[in-house]
Amino acid sequence: MMKLILSLTLIWTLSSTAEAVDCWTGQGTDTKQQELLPCNSTELCATVAFQGYENGTVTQDTIRFCLSSSIFSEGQHTFSFNDGFGGVAASVHMCNTDRCNNQVIPYPAVQKKNNLQCFTCDDRFSAACNKTLQCVGVQDRCISGTVGDIDDEGGTFPVFGCVSANLCQVVPRLELLLDAKFLHAPKCCGSSFCNSLDSLLVSSTRTKRN
Repeated sequence: MMKLILSLTLIWTLSSTAEAVDCWTGQGTDTKQQELLPCNSTELCATVAFQGYENGTVTQDTIRFCLSSSIFSEGQHTFSFNDGFGGVAASVHMCNTDRCNNQVIPYPAVQKKNNLQCFTCDDRFSAACNKTLQCVGVQDRCISGTVGDIDDEGGTFPVFGCVSANLCQVVPRLELLLDAKFLHAPKCCGSSFCNSLDSLLVSSTRTKRN
């Protein structure tokens, strides 16, 4: 959860160089405790209400910042991810006028089960990834990939689970998992149990050949 917030903040820090719109930046719901800073010409103002969950614990936070319009377009969005051990859901509001991200937006509602089921791993570091995971809400894709330590200490482990299509498109640019980053762009697919370990191995082999 915190790693995702830090990753999004890093995107803002690296890209806010040329003036366009002025946006509130900071964590929490009160803009009086936040800064008003310029974005660059390719960015919009963003308000993101996160709801993270891991080991039965739910955390919530709101963050405002400049975000590239190539990640989310202007308007309302919801994204969600779950690997069976934890995950995140978020409401996103994107706008393009000065100070427009001053609103308080609701956290995502309780997500109901949908018709998609995906594989997840027996435990977070297991190579056995044939356990059934029920997807919920906007999670309309199965995801599979391999992640490594943020500190490049050499440890890697598989990630299998459910994800919303809009998040799957940008996840290589977001360090979504706690203390981990995808080594290659993850594979996302839209039918139940399409994220088998065999499909990941085939995808990885093709990537190496290319």
